Amino acid sequence: MFRWALWFMLINSFALMIISMKYYTAVPLPEPLLARTFLGLSYPGHLISLAVYALPIVGLGILFYPKRWFVFTLSIILEVFIILTVLIDTFVFAQYRFHLNGMIWNLLRSGAASDVLPVTGMLWLIFLMVVALLLVCEWVAARIAWSWVVKDRPHYGRLVGVLIVMVILAGHGLHAWADANNHTAITKQVRYLPGYKPLTMKRTLVKLGFAPASTEPSLRLKDSGSSMAYPLEPINCSAATSTKKNLLLIVIESWRFDTLTSEITPNIWNISKAGWSFEKHFSSGNATRFGIFGLFYGLYGTYWHTLLAEEKSPVLMRELEKQTYRMGIFASAPLISPEFDRTVFSDIRAKIELRQEGKNPVERDRMITDKMIRFLDAQPADTPFFGFLFYDSPHAAAQPEHIAPFQPALKEVNHLALNNSTDPVPYFNKYKNSLYYVDMLAGEVLAHLAKKKMLENTIVIITGDHGEEFNDLKMNYWGHVGNFSRFQTQTPLVVLWPGESPSAFTHVTSHLDIAPTLMNRMLGCTTEPSKYSNGRNLVDLSPRPYVLISSWDTFSTIETDRITVAKKSGEIDILDQSYRELRGAKVRPEISKSAMEGMGRFYGR
Repeated sequence: MFRWALWFMLINSFALMIISMKYYTAVPLPEPLLARTFLGLSYPGHLISLAVYALPIVGLGILFYPKRWFVFTLSIILEVFIILTVLIDTFVFAQYRFHLNGMIWNLLRSGAASDVLPVTGMLWLIFLMVVALLLVCEWVAARIAWSWVVKDRPHYGRLVGVLIVMVILAGHGLHAWADANNHTAITKQVRYLPGYKPLTMKRTLVKLGFAPASTEPSLRLKDSGSSMAYPLEPINCSAATSTKKNLLLIVIESWRFDTLTSEITPNIWNISKAGWSFEKHFSSGNATRFGIFGLFYGLYGTYWHTLLAEEKSPVLMRELEKQTYRMGIFASAPLISPEFDRTVFSDIRAKIELRQEGKNPVERDRMITDKMIRFLDAQPADTPFFGFLFYDSPHAAAQPEHIAPFQPALKEVNHLALNNSTDPVPYFNKYKNSLYYVDMLAGEVLAHLAKKKMLENTIVIITGDHGEEFNDLKMNYWGHVGNFSRFQTQTPLVVLWPGESPSAFTHVTSHLDIAPTLMNRMLGCTTEPSKYSNGRNLVDLSPRPYVLISSWDTFSTIETDRITVAKKSGEIDILDQSYRELRGAKVRPEISKSAMEGMGRFYGR
């Protein structure tokens, strides 16, 4: 039975190899011969290892209950689970260039996965059909392996086992050498295989003389090991006089920079012509949590995990409370996933609605619009307010059926069918229809403010949490979280500031700039922004060397001529604006030093 289990798992490893070829349709094959050699070793070696992950459990089953039907059933279930996990991972990786990770688990655990990763009935049907097919194939494979094992003839098991061990060890050894010698053509291959943890022994190889000591500038995520020192000093704000300005912040999920037009979003377009519009505005992240985090805190998204653990609210929200602002917080997507109830709104969690009751984003967006209008109707004349609206329909490209001015448009999006040859126009039109719907709702709120003559004393800020891509790079990227190109990170920003003349700004701005601008210009805070923020005043026109944008385990510095992407491990990609590798490009030490300082500034010493 042990021999059968090993042969059965080897058969499954070939299935995993076939499925995993999809990873390499999303990325180019390496060019150097040594890198291709590593791929030839690590690819089969790792996928055989994945198939054998089931062996400890199967082994226990053989030892304690060696019935063939039981061992077969246990092995088949475990291998189906492994194959399904890798199969789903290939689709995730093809669109987002990351593997199944803590973010996906967090969404599943919180029950909010359907809000963030829309799953249709058709996808469930396909999933069940695949499971049924896999079960049948696994049973056939189990019978074939058993018939092979019981026959009285040489089986070459020891020879095959020795060859497999040699391939695995050779792959890990080659990676250890490449890691120590900064041979990135090899080390960058690791990201393409799910769950691959290759051997590293840099210090040992340096001591033995097989690798030089590193002299490259460091650019990696800060691992603090300490609590936050945020803010660095007490915030000094002069209590506003009799006329405190109100603040209305409208955030539109997945709003990309080129869809603020008179056709797609006419109401917001009109506001942009009457106020400030920022034409080169970047989010602080390519995912919702890091975009909203940077907007409220004015901090790099790399601080998210620490501030979440400490449940420390942003100084902006604290000051709004201190100055007795009335709060109207209405979000279509749940405020518990991402955990904004434990970060941005942690101080007022018990006073706000964390989740709306609507069945879908369309209903919930309608609901929060009505609630905001009722909130404005109940506004006392002698109290300032802070209103926050977070519209979610564009994330799922959803809108009422009767609102569909852009055609042809998809009725339903099958994310499994998206590939490099998919025509993006029907999907993009569906997305534009959802923006048109949200613009109608936002227009109702803005019209109500005007009707009640509140616009004369209300700062209105309208932006997105991040962008949205429709294979614009022709690299099979769809949606967001997948890369740091402008399609996924650049979003509109419109500001209507009472008493200020209309202006279209063309300098580079960031979500990080919004909190310090409000602290200074609206709340009367005189503390230097660098004491509580990585941002600066929105209308500061001085040159900006880069903007830093964060994701789950990566961040990027965006410059005019390049995008530098740094992984937690320290691995770095330097890309042009079309997201192709800049061959021979080196990390710029001054940018690295500045970024590292900013990512470490607010950690306790």
